[in-house]
Amino acid sequence: MSDPAAQVNDAGPGPNRLLWILFASYFAFGIILNVVGVIIPVLIKQYHLSFFVGGLLAFAFYISFGVCSIPAGLVADRIGPRPVVLSGVFLMGAGCGAIPWAHNYASITLLAFFIGSGIALLQTAGNPLIERLDRPQNYHRNLTLTIGFCGIGAFAGPFCLSFLQAHGQPWQRLYMGFAVLCAVLLALLFRSSFPRKPIESGEKIQLLAVLKLLRHPIAITYALAIFFYVGGEVGTASWIVKFFEQIHGVRAETLDAANRSFSSVGWPPLPVLTVSLFWGLQGVGRLISGPAIRQLGPRSTLRLSALATVICLLLAILGSTKVTALGFAGCGFFTSVLFTLLFSGAIHSFHQSQGALAGLLITASIGGAIVPPLVGLAGDHFGLQVAMMIPALCFAYVLVVSWVGKATYE
Repeated sequence: MSDPAAQVNDAGPGPNRLLWILFASYFAFGIILNVVGVIIPVLIKQYHLSFFVGGLLAFAFYISFGVCSIPAGLVADRIGPRPVVLSGVFLMGAGCGAIPWAHNYASITLLAFFIGSGIALLQTAGNPLIERLDRPQNYHRNLTLTIGFCGIGAFAGPFCLSFLQAHGQPWQRLYMGFAVLCAVLLALLFRSSFPRKPIESGEKIQLLAVLKLLRHPIAITYALAIFFYVGGEVGTASWIVKFFEQIHGVRAETLDAANRSFSSVGWPPLPVLTVSLFWGLQGVGRLISGPAIRQLGPRSTLRLSALATVICLLLAILGSTKVTALGFAGCGFFTSVLFTLLFSGAIHSFHQSQGALAGLLITASIGGAIVPPLVGLAGDHFGLQVAMMIPALCFAYVLVVSWVGKATYE
């Protein structure tokens, strides 16, 4: 009798069942991570926080990427992806399940770090694993689908929160649902067969190689681009709701279900809907970006997308209420290809140490931890209209790199 775990590595007639469970797991981390931009304003009001302190919730989620990504990669290389993936989903579920019992902002922020650590473990071990669960020629398609499922989760999160609020339920109930989803996924993953084929030595993350890359100008330039991209992305999405409230006087409170028609119950108000569209259109953009990249080429696509991102964000910051909504939504759409093109350009520029470079670039995602509190701090002193120029400057760096960067695409 053949070993089912070994069969995972064969280029069989179709994807392994584990691949579909990973799709669902990425949906889960998309909905958990990207609902933060709607939760932050709720916590600011509930605990009477400054903008800076409220932004520390995003810091707690994203600093875990910098802390955990490279160690998780080293562990996955040594003992395989199974324990890392299982540990990641367990941390996600345990952190979400504990949130309803957290009665102060400090404990919620600590739990956010544990949830973010779980997401970092899942993503670090899961991304390379996807290649080994289907025929090699389907790898890029499956990565795109993974991003798509994550985007669907990101789009759905604000709708779920709005639905709960419309029925008078506390926001913590949302995390109980997340915990149940993670428990189901953990059970499915535990019963699944993982591949035993070892990762090639050239694909492994090696700490000394990471340190050596810190002296290479292309590696540093594009690691900073990833840092500022993720910082700009999270720094924008985290403050959309408060921006509408402070600049346009549009609040995010959802009417009680008893005062609304059946068809409108759970439909989010404009600020929450805009956050949902930011993430949802980003996912759509990633799914449909293939033809544009083939037609224009990756370098030109990166340049045009970075330029459009900056323009849309400036329109959102300076425009009327409707222009702000369209600008933020458009910003989400045009950011869709920035990460993948920055990442792939950097990787293609190196024939060796690609695993180490990937670890460095993923670690650079800590920009998502640094920029939101900085926006909050500037918002406390100068108002959010001035503060939101910080994400605009982050995207401006990406625009400059798209024109002068020396990464190899052709």
